[in-house]
Amino acid sequence: MKRGLVFSLVIVMLGFISTTQAKDGPDGKGIRAGWQSSFIAIDGVELSDESNGFYVGFFKSNNIGVSILKLDTGLEYYQVKGEKTYSLFNTQFKSELKLHYVNIPIALRVKLGPIYGLGGLSGALKVGGDYKIDGQEVDLDVSTFDAGAHLGLGVKFLMLGVEAKYNWGLVDVIEDTDSKTEYFQIGAVLFF
Repeated sequence: MKRGLVFSLVIVMLGFISTTQAKDGPDGKGIRAGWQSSFIAIDGVELSDESNGFYVGFFKSNNIGVSILKLDTGLEYYQVKGEKTYSLFNTQFKSELKLHYVNIPIALRVKLGPIYGLGGLSGALKVGGDYKIDGQEVDLDVSTFDAGAHLGLGVKFLMLGVEAKYNWGLVDVIEDTDSKTEYFQIGAVLFF
């Protein structure tokens, strides 16, 4: 399933890139990918230790009247993972949660020279995932929708960039709990 999802995302990205017009310039569209550290918190307490993953996606920047402001929209794939070891009656249990999402971020980008800041909202659909305790898969009622707010900074040089952003979850992802996803992303950007 993961291969099919990544393959589909690559096909969509190539179609997106092929429609780039000269008037968009070097800030018009691009691809971003990188490392992600994520966890899930219940009532503000981390349910899992931070886990490493990745994200990949594409975006389009739309002019909104003022040259330093742009509205970024896009499509991204990312994983939220978490692991934690618990002790109960002198027995240790290892729980692992891995969720796969397709995300639609919308952000306002403010560009001052090569540096830009961005902030916005995103909605994500869960396309897969599993929850295991000591390697055995367990049913967990996980929401198919997640939403978040993010803030970030980036720097652009020619057609390349580096950006970092943090996302705070706004929706309970595990049913009947106050559980939110949080993640930090840092990665490379290729502008077209």
